[in-house]
Parts: sequence; structure tokens; C-alpha cells
Amino acid sequence: MITYKFLKMLDGSIMENFIRRLPDNLCIPFDANNKDYQTYLKWLDGYEHIDGQWVKTSNGNTPLPADE
Repeated sequence: MITYKFLKMLDGSIMENFIRRLPDNLCIPFDANNKDYQTYLKWLDGYEHIDGQWVKTSNGNTPLPADE
């Protein structure tokens, strides 16, 4: 199962244009043309990519909060 986490800037504010994918720590820009961002949006809607297809597994997902 893929999980995502918000990122925090040095001043403590939440980055508004990126999300981190765990466990590979890939930083994904909020860009509609980015395939990883499209996958993140599907995940937010409650889908998981299983055996090559999108499967609705929940009512929606929420990223983990940024580190303190």
C-alpha cells in the first residue's frame, strides 16, 4: 500500500506544491501532467493500483502530517 506525507518548509509551513510518497521518499510536484501526481489524486479518492488496475478500496485517503 502506498502512503503519502505532507512536507514542511524550513520556516515550519506546509509545502503547498509537493507531496512525499513513502517508502521511496519521492517528492512529487502538484502538476497535472505528472503521472505520479495523477496516481496520488486517485489514492486521495480511495483507489489502489492492484494487479494492473484501479480498485476502489476506501472512501478516500489522507496523507500523513509533516514531521514536526
